[in-house]
Amino acid sequence: MKAKTLLALLATLSTALAQGPAPAADAAPVRIHIIGASVSAGFEDGPLFGAEKQGDSVPLQTVFRAWADDAGKVTTHSPMEMAVLFQKPVEVAEHELALLKKRKPDVVLAVDFLFWFAYGYVSGDELQARSLLLHKGLDMLTGIGKPVLIGDLPDMTGAARRMLSPRQIPSPEVLEKLNAEIRAAVAANPNLHLVPLADFVAASRGKGLVLPLAAGPLQTAPGALQQEDRLHATRLGVAYLSSVVQPHLVALMPEDHPLRARQWTLEQFIAAAGAEDELAALREKAAAGAGAAEAGKADAGKERR
Repeated sequence: MKAKTLLALLATLSTALAQGPAPAADAAPVRIHIIGASVSAGFEDGPLFGAEKQGDSVPLQTVFRAWADDAGKVTTHSPMEMAVLFQKPVEVAEHELALLKKRKPDVVLAVDFLFWFAYGYVSGDELQARSLLLHKGLDMLTGIGKPVLIGDLPDMTGAARRMLSPRQIPSPEVLEKLNAEIRAAVAANPNLHLVPLADFVAASRGKGLVLPLAAGPLQTAPGALQQEDRLHATRLGVAYLSSVVQPHLVALMPEDHPLRARQWTLEQFIAAAGAEDELAALREKAAAGAGAAEAGKADAGKERR
């Protein structure tokens, strides 16, 4: 065997070893089941709920069905019932878990499941009341006996009062302690895995997010990925949230499964969520803002001259 040929074979072998074994093409589809509240359900704000304009969103199932393709089977609880989890958190959650057992999932996606186990009206000692309900939700998730992706609790202060009364929002001190309890539960239960929902929401509502797009990063305005109620995600918001979930979900896939290597770009999530028009509108707005800023600089320069 010639030296060049041998070197080429060795290089190919070295690359293959570094990449690890190729995913099994005939692996059985992973069953992913989605439970949670209104964001997972794709709730759309609108005039019916007191908004001036009709909002737009998409269920997480729509995005992750496209993401999994033939390598996964993605099911969800009734979006209509998930959207009313706030009315009776324990009762509705029990319905969600009953259906979940029938679906026999390998992995459970419960990003906003705990939200109404911490938010809502309470009486008596706030921390004690909210903590008691939160642990009921955590016990439900632990009892599933399968890997579960859960989100921590975002601070939704400033949401439209028609959707979320200030009395329903945990105080900052209580919210911090509740999130600490969630982190402790995750550390103590190998089947619970944390998605940083609170950080995502804080960044989105604070300075805005920088979308890592192939054409270049795009800065969004504060709250741009939320609907008019300043509580629920838009289609683009769901797409970005799904990209945040992706690495945590991939880590739970079997080592030799095709989904273990799935790495979608943000553009792919945007396409799956049907958010291309929303992205285009944000780009136009950003371009208009940049143009106005340049014009302002030019006018200032003329005045100095």
